[in-house]
Amino acid sequence: MMAIPRRAAIALCLLLAACVPGPEKTGELTRVSMQEYFRYDPQFRGQGIEVLAVRITGGKDKQLEGMATIRHAGKSHEVPVIIVLDGVNLAWFAQPGGLAFLASPRPDSTRQGPP
Repeated sequence: MMAIPRRAAIALCLLLAACVPGPEKTGELTRVSMQEYFRYDPQFRGQGIEVLAVRITGGKDKQLEGMATIRHAGKSHEVPVIIVLDGVNLAWFAQPGGLAFLASPRPDSTRQGPP
């Protein structure tokens, strides 16, 4: 009678282990998440920011390190990111100062001439 629950537990563990995406899939999921953030966040919307790729460069367990390639104003920038993945949720965090190139004033917000 113990064999059935034990087999079920082993099958469940194997199934859950398969749910954690590999480095390429994690990079693509992170790229999509970043692109959606830049597309819909009011601070960045309309700036033409394009996340070209995210590649995993290291890390272990649930916290990975990566490098995001982001195109903005005709230039590509390499941005170090931390990716936290728990099998269900994914969160990414740019390294401090990593997105400083996005802080340039928007063309429509600069004024020429007297106020």
